[in-house]
Amino acid sequence: MEKGGAKSAILKSILLVVLGAIIILGVYMILTRNKKAGNGDNYELTTVDEITTTNLDKSYPADPKMVVDLYGKIMKTLYKENYSDEQQDKMIEVLAGILDDELLANQTNFKKSIKDEVKQRKSDDYSISVYQVKRIDVEGKLNGRNACTVDCYFYLRQGTGGTPIIYTFVLRQDANKRWKILGWEPKEG
Repeated sequence: MEKGGAKSAILKSILLVVLGAIIILGVYMILTRNKKAGNGDNYELTTVDEITTTNLDKSYPADPKMVVDLYGKIMKTLYKENYSDEQQDKMIEVLAGILDDELLANQTNFKKSIKDEVKQRKSDDYSISVYQVKRIDVEGKLNGRNACTVDCYFYLRQGTGGTPIIYTFVLRQDANKRWKILGWEPKEG
């Protein structure tokens, strides 16, 4: 009788070990499947995503330097990154949101002209590798509104060569006290 009882105990032990292994394997599979499904939590926001999700009504740049910085970021991204037509439209919409109404009114078709410029620059292998907002000068009033200038350094690359350019941006406040870009020009030597 002892042999039958010993065989039964060994069989029960083996059965418990196999059952335990199946339970551990099941728990492991559930945990790893949840990690794979949760990959959306690890998604990193790209520069294109940052710009296309910008809501200027809720978070407009606080000062003139930040407005020019956003302009630089948008132009650098448009020249250099890959994006869909829908993302390009959204970036151009954000760009238009930081430009003065007077500047936009002087454009015949702002969206098309930006798209054409970007297409041409990309085909000519241009990109903006670096931009840096340098300084701000508050100048006073322009047409009865606060105005200032902001200098921004751009390094415009073409192929393996490049050209440093400093642009002086003219900004003025709109009726909501938001700084808007009225225009820009290359700074003289």
